[in-house]
Amino acid sequence: MKRFCIINCFLLLVLPVALAQSKPEADSLYQKGQYEVAAKMYEQLLGKGENAYIYYNLGNAYYRMHDLAHAILNYERAALLEPGNPDIRFNLSLARSKTEDKVADTDQFFVFYWFNSIVNSHNTDGWAHMALVAFVMMLILIGVFFFGKLPVIRRIALYLSVFLFVCVVMFNVFALVQRNELLSKTRAIVMKTVPVKSTPDNSGNTLFTLHPGTKVEVSDNSMSQWKEISLPDGKKGWLQKSSIELI
Repeated sequence: MKRFCIINCFLLLVLPVALAQSKPEADSLYQKGQYEVAAKMYEQLLGKGENAYIYYNLGNAYYRMHDLAHAILNYERAALLEPGNPDIRFNLSLARSKTEDKVADTDQFFVFYWFNSIVNSHNTDGWAHMALVAFVMMLILIGVFFFGKLPVIRRIALYLSVFLFVCVVMFNVFALVQRNELLSKTRAIVMKTVPVKSTPDNSGNTLFTLHPGTKVEVSDNSMSQWKEISLPDGKKGWLQKSSIELI
């Protein structure tokens, strides 16, 4: 038992150091133009745990190798973890602009667009941290309201505490929306040119064809080898599971 504990302690100390040493090495290989080797190293690092910036660097490596599908896949995964990062969003937008399928988004009501823009300005941890800070400040102001002597100060403390309570609720809602987005696993990237069928079978009629890098929504996940997908413009159909990767 003692030996087991010593081994665990050793691993806890060594693994973070190994990770810290491997990422700079992978970054160095990327800067030298050895994109394929760097990509393999980034993937090994991601096997030890998800990290938005490693996904981002991996996406950059694939982009340099002209592999748009894998580049977009990893940019999307990075954006899920760090939705407010402008570099990730810019590179994702740039990679999307080079895909063959130009799928038009349906018009979004401005209120939903505004809400999604706010939610995506921070990740789950960021909203949770802001909620905690607002909650602590609210408690302090409640204390000022009950124990303060000046009526004006007590009134201001009351108004501010109500405002902070609303902020706490909103920040928690935003964190929950972000978490649900992260865990939903219903969006995917098309990894190779694939015909979309009318039925989950090769004999079905080909409705349209999708190309690498296109983002789709998995609407029916009940079958093992086939998935029903939908596009933002309303098109639907079935394609083989092997042709997509979940974000």
